[in-house]
Amino acid sequence: MKQAFEVKDKALLEAAELILAEVKAIGADEGETWVSRSALTEVYYELGKVSMVRTVFSDNVSLKLLKDKRKGSTTLNSFAPQDIRLAVQEAWQAAQSAAPDEAEGIAELQENLSFSTGEEQPDLDAMYGQLEQLLKDVRQDFPKISFDSIGIEHNFGEKLYANSNGVRLSERRGLYQLSNMFMAKEDGKTSSFNYFATVYENPADRVCEEKRVRRLLDETQRQIVTEQFVGSFEGDLVITPGCLENILYYVADTYLEDGALISGTSPWKDKIGEQVVSPLINFELVAEHPELPGTSVLSGDGYVAENMTLIEKGVLKNFSLSRYGAARTGLPRSKNSGGTYVLAKGDTPLEEVISGVERGILMGRFSGGNPGPAGDLSGVAKNSFLIENGRITKPLSEVMISGNLADMLRDTVAVSQERENSGYWLLPWIRVKGVTISGK
Repeated sequence: MKQAFEVKDKALLEAAELILAEVKAIGADEGETWVSRSALTEVYYELGKVSMVRTVFSDNVSLKLLKDKRKGSTTLNSFAPQDIRLAVQEAWQAAQSAAPDEAEGIAELQENLSFSTGEEQPDLDAMYGQLEQLLKDVRQDFPKISFDSIGIEHNFGEKLYANSNGVRLSERRGLYQLSNMFMAKEDGKTSSFNYFATVYENPADRVCEEKRVRRLLDETQRQIVTEQFVGSFEGDLVITPGCLENILYYVADTYLEDGALISGTSPWKDKIGEQVVSPLINFELVAEHPELPGTSVLSGDGYVAENMTLIEKGVLKNFSLSRYGAARTGLPRSKNSGGTYVLAKGDTPLEEVISGVERGILMGRFSGGNPGPAGDLSGVAKNSFLIENGRITKPLSEVMISGNLADMLRDTVAVSQERENSGYWLLPWIRVKGVTISGK
């Protein structure tokens, strides 16, 4: 919910105003700060029982000041006036020895607003009930699954951005999250670990009713005994939504964000308005979405973020640049520089996405190093299955895949009608042709 600027916890506003007053008094030209207070309530299950129930309170402050375009910054976890004054002095000393950077600055004056979503107080009874229901559902429907750990948490926080230009923005948000690690066991054999996380506002929801969760649990049960693939071939790669989120993170980092554009290494640096990938790809960053409670409407550099298309029908529409990245590159600041991904669904039913594969793999998870500057990628496909003649045939032990991120999106030949939702992302399955797949 959007409303006129208001901070419920006055300690945040007092701390921010003191920081800006101290920044001015010490002689800085500009200053900004993020001040936040949060309460994390957690129910943690491991080794077959609830092992911990706790609430952790946190105060956090980050501040930046500028003098003649020289930056000093620091962080602290206290709102105490004496600690704030010392932190401003520390940032001031850092600025004295810093090199000037003409791109440095702070957010311009804009409409001061506040946003809120979710509940402030956790419902512990519902959290316990959700844990018990998950364990019961899994024992009944997926009896080979063994949980290493399950964490159910409620996180409520209020954060405030304030700067010396008069900008004041705040957000209050309460969210539940369930995360876990699990494996499947049978006759002394075990699968590799798998996991999922889901973010939501209602702790009464039955997590095991989510299609995504049931798919992951079922696939893990089928991966107790895997086969080692021998040799290598060039085939199709069907990427699951959770794995696709990882791939899209690499794409954003390698081609679209501050680092790659400031350094000039992005192969897409001059490609705005051009076709860079398959016309099946429609990729968006969202600040608000009715199906994604994990979004945040405040950018990290002091602006109200907006939904923004990155790629439309394969055409590059926008980069994901912060205020600083825009100033360094001379390009426009982006309306969104966050990481909440939405990929539009396609026209192909998932069954047909898979049935169109003559030979390839269904990749559930990817483990590898960061791509090279051009997007070259190599790593291990985990929690994966072999696809032969349009059918998923057998679970695989770890196999290597190699390719190029831009080529993979360019060579995307199918996008599923179905999508999965973690609360932080909303993504389909995609099928990529011509990927090198290697076993022993």
